[in-house]
Amino acid sequence: MTQKTMASSSTRIAVDAKSASHNPDVFLWLFAAGGAAGLWNMTRHIVLFGTGFEMVALGENLAHFGSYANPFSVLATGPTAANPPLYPLVLALIFKIFRSPDLSAFIATLGNILANAFTAVLLARVSILFYRDVRPGVVAAVLWISSSPLLPAWDVGLTVPILLIFCLMTSATITKPKFVMSGLAAGLLAAALFLFNPSTTLIFLPWIGCLAFKHRKSPKQTIAYCCLIVGVLDVVGGAWGFRNQQQLGKFVLRTNLGMTLFASDNDCVRSSLIASEANNCFQAHHPNTSIQEAKLLSSLGEVEYDRLRMNDAKQWISDHPRPFLRLTLARVRDFWFPVPNRHRFKCAVIWIITLLSIPGLFVMARRRMEITPFVLIVLSVYPLMYYIVVSDVRYRLPVLWLSLLPAGVFLVKLWELMSKPNQKPIDAL
Repeated sequence: MTQKTMASSSTRIAVDAKSASHNPDVFLWLFAAGGAAGLWNMTRHIVLFGTGFEMVALGENLAHFGSYANPFSVLATGPTAANPPLYPLVLALIFKIFRSPDLSAFIATLGNILANAFTAVLLARVSILFYRDVRPGVVAAVLWISSSPLLPAWDVGLTVPILLIFCLMTSATITKPKFVMSGLAAGLLAAALFLFNPSTTLIFLPWIGCLAFKHRKSPKQTIAYCCLIVGVLDVVGGAWGFRNQQQLGKFVLRTNLGMTLFASDNDCVRSSLIASEANNCFQAHHPNTSIQEAKLLSSLGEVEYDRLRMNDAKQWISDHPRPFLRLTLARVRDFWFPVPNRHRFKCAVIWIITLLSIPGLFVMARRRMEITPFVLIVLSVYPLMYYIVVSDVRYRLPVLWLSLLPAGVFLVKLWELMSKPNQKPIDAL
């Protein structure tokens, strides 16, 4: 590509980004489309909520008894740290205000719809941040609207937009002269993400590192800003750990890894949650559905039970290396190409997103876009924990946006290539 062509391309990208940021119509249309799609999904599909969902049970217990306890459906097992606390608190507020179970379920679902619609808008905003071009974000938003399911029983609907807001906010404020208050606010956002889903630390901490590297020429302010974020995160995380020490007898941040591994790696399990539930294997090994497991948990205490089941899972893995390898390889596949469930169309769209993101990442790497290392690091590290437990489509959603945007990049470049038939394909990329 010649210097003249590169300059022309850069000018066009800058114009596209500027015009989008001053023309709110594209964002309004994306929000409206996301909301309409969510309402259609709500009327066409059964929305899972209520009895049997741990975060919902915690929300109800908080609303009715004021304690963060009894997440499992078969037995009251007492105080817990098996689930992160913030989304159950959101649900508790809904239960407190609206009282009716049906109305509360409707409000939680409506909140999920609004969050998904807002995510579509944020994808366009993040696209301007990443590429100085709104078009990949618009494509990503359309794919997101087509692929995002309604999951009001889990935190993911709120986790994804908060992640995007965190990226936009930190990028905009890290170089501000008066950065202390914005750093503290960013720290509160990071803490909220941690309390919604601790796994998001594998996304927002690499993002902070990416920003620190980008602004390394002003190290004092950059380091101070990042320290504010990490400091607030440590304080909030420490407070949650201290609560668990008081309630459960040990300073822990979460107590579900052992029980999840035990239910995910055993003689009858299949690679996906839906298949393992179909043969009742998961239900027989998890305290949410097994009365024997719930009684054992109640007698040992949650921390000791999780340690016991962690050791049992490790022993099974050690004794069955080949079945474990087969399960792991199947779960690697399932993470990127989810097993079709009741959301068959949405799973199919995620397959398409994954396939489109591969050449999109190639385009980003070839053009040496500075955001590429961050995307590759997160997409390499984040899924590792989900390769050893039963697969489910919701585990993919917190990082789906990092596949959506490269997919958008590829489709935009493909459109440019098709509109210039005389240009060599490698030059267009």
